[in-house]
Amino acid sequence: MNLVNRGFIFVRPTKTFIDWAKEIDTELVMGENAEGSMYLIEEEFWDDELILKQYAKKIASQEFSSITEDNTTWPNWTELAQFEAFFSIEMGCTCIDLLKEPLQKEAF
Repeated sequence: MNLVNRGFIFVRPTKTFIDWAKEIDTELVMGENAEGSMYLIEEEFWDDELILKQYAKKIASQEFSSITEDNTTWPNWTELAQFEAFFSIEMGCTCIDLLKEPLQKEAF
């Protein structure tokens, strides 16, 4: 096992996100237990709200684009509370890699 020098933001779609996604794609099969996404961030941070504000737009763009690339259909939000209506959020400072193989990165 290895400690990875990153913290994380874990987001899972809420009912609000799922309802929006199903309006965009009526054949989408996504339930309230939908898989979430983990975003690695700096290892040490002291203010969850400040960190979330820093990365919310990037996270929202990634999550909304997973449903549609047409950003004109993405929900408009300006306040962090609006962002949090679309995602259940967990944050932490400890990432442990259980595998021996080296981590791989792929830009997209």
